[in-house]
Amino acid sequence: MPSPKNVRAKLSRELHVSWFIAFGFIGAVLGIGLSLVLYIGFVPLWIIVANMILLAVFIWRKPRRYAVIFAIIIGLLAGLVRGGWERVEINSYTQFIGRDVVMTGFVSEDPSFGYAGDLRIKLTSPSIDGVELSGTVWASVGSGPKSAVKRSDVVQVSGRLKSGFANFPATLSFAKLDGVARSDKIDLARDMRDSFGQNLETVVKEPESNLGMGILAGQKRALPLDLSEAFKAAGLTHIIVASGYNLTILVRFARRLFARVSRFAAAACASILVLLFACVTGFSPSMTRAAIVAILSLLAWYYGRKSHPVILLFIVAGASALISPYYVWGDAGWYMSFTAFAGVIILSPMIQRYFWGKKKAGIIRQIMVDTFCASICTMPVIAYFMGTIAPFGLIANLLVLPIVPITMLFTFIAGILAIFVPPLAAVFAQLPQILLSYIIKVGQSVADLPYSMIEIGFPVIAAVVCYAIILIFIFYMWRKTKFNFRNNYLVE
Repeated sequence: MPSPKNVRAKLSRELHVSWFIAFGFIGAVLGIGLSLVLYIGFVPLWIIVANMILLAVFIWRKPRRYAVIFAIIIGLLAGLVRGGWERVEINSYTQFIGRDVVMTGFVSEDPSFGYAGDLRIKLTSPSIDGVELSGTVWASVGSGPKSAVKRSDVVQVSGRLKSGFANFPATLSFAKLDGVARSDKIDLARDMRDSFGQNLETVVKEPESNLGMGILAGQKRALPLDLSEAFKAAGLTHIIVASGYNLTILVRFARRLFARVSRFAAAACASILVLLFACVTGFSPSMTRAAIVAILSLLAWYYGRKSHPVILLFIVAGASALISPYYVWGDAGWYMSFTAFAGVIILSPMIQRYFWGKKKAGIIRQIMVDTFCASICTMPVIAYFMGTIAPFGLIANLLVLPIVPITMLFTFIAGILAIFVPPLAAVFAQLPQILLSYIIKVGQSVADLPYSMIEIGFPVIAAVVCYAIILIFIFYMWRKTKFNFRNNYLVE
């Protein structure tokens, strides 16, 4: 057992300022979570700013390890105030709950369809009777011109407003769609994507073409519901949801392709691809996280800076939570995105080092280990939010993920050829048709297995215990491998 003197010596060692920033952001996440039960929105903003300045001066002069606790406290205070402000805004819905209302809002993400044929949309910047509200309202539309609704449209719906769930402050179930208008904000990326999808359908049959657009651009609206459920049971839903995996493929491809030209060309082209892809798919919580991480990682790689992935994880989590506290309050996608990210950038490289040493991993081994680690780290979140687990998900992912990059490439080429050289596209399209058919077959076959989807009751305390065990295992692996995360670029 270390002596008090040794403990004091370790706590007095200097720590890089980036760690204080990271712990301040993670403190903000904790504060936003606590704001659900503790309200201090009355604290003036200048008090928080003054404390931040004092802390910054203190850390700048004496960046000691023990000062981390002060960074967490300041972040905690900022999170409590930010969450308190948002709670005040949520209270504006109280006067309308249980009433028949007419709501106008902006369609923030691509709509989807439920089993009952209802159109499901997420409305941001909602307003009722001229009262502007905050947050995002979940609405299902049972009647009206549903096929006309697209992302970035402004819609008017009417129905009875009910209390919300998860990160939605209110809901409208089976509302009536009264009107659809194109927004003043031109969504050029959406129109280009839809046009590309229409051309792809001329050379690749359905549902393969629908799956191709899901993998390529996160567009899962046209995917048949039975196939969506099969992918859910097989643990393959993430391949048809735009996420960090898609961006990783694009970033690594662009970086390696243009690195021969110059470091600047590689970083610039990869960054442009990230932004374009995010515009095409929409800025969902998982895509927002993935885009920020990709851009920061590219900047670090370009300038030759080395940073610990935990720092990046904490900063991006805290920044996104401060922008939208609703993420912390119940957005399953946000939690799954960060836990999967942690599995890939923290647990995966240590397992690689523990079993294979410093031998560089091939693509198959890399995918297998990354998939395993991401699955382990997201399983408690999925079990808690969804109440289900997919026991055969890892097997399905190992059978599918190795061919996803080449499937994305072939699908993209087929769509481009369909626009400019239709006769050649009809021949080339057989390649993505075969690969997409294989992915569908795997998903359906795994979903048909007995107990492919198990429903369980999983309380929050169980999720906390699971993550405590995972953290202990990570600490054990780090002590064994002594892995240096600073030398591990995320874009390599």
